[in-house]
Amino acid sequence: MAGRFQVIIDSSVAVKWFSNEEKTPEAVELRDQHIEGRARLFTTSLLACELANALRYKPDFDRNKLAQAMIFFFKLHLPEIPIDNQLMTRAADVAFKGNVTIYDAVPVAAALVKKLECITADKDTQYAKLKPKGYPIILL
Repeated sequence: MAGRFQVIIDSSVAVKWFSNEEKTPEAVELRDQHIEGRARLFTTSLLACELANALRYKPDFDRNKLAQAMIFFFKLHLPEIPIDNQLMTRAADVAFKGNVTIYDAVPVAAALVKKLECITADKDTQYAKLKPKGYPIILL
């Protein structure tokens, strides 16, 4: 396990695993690295809810397709950083300093707690607002 690439992912990356859009190939490659043991993708329990909500509003998703996507997602066994007081305190700090939502701040706060980087596909909100402030965030 030593030397394996480790990173926090946000929902914008996970959504691309189930939809064909810009940066989907890069997101799928990252997921496949996790499956093959070449990377370890961390998340928080918030990701499952955000992913399901985003997919629910995709025009080509129905109840069954959403259910199948979530089954696949949970089979990935992504390690979760617990949402606790420490994480929420950090997330609030990120949200206020970066002028982003708590939802966007949580994975970045998790990266701070784990001393990792957060990968996002959200160029305009998370990356553009948080990277200049020195937060550990990289663009997919």
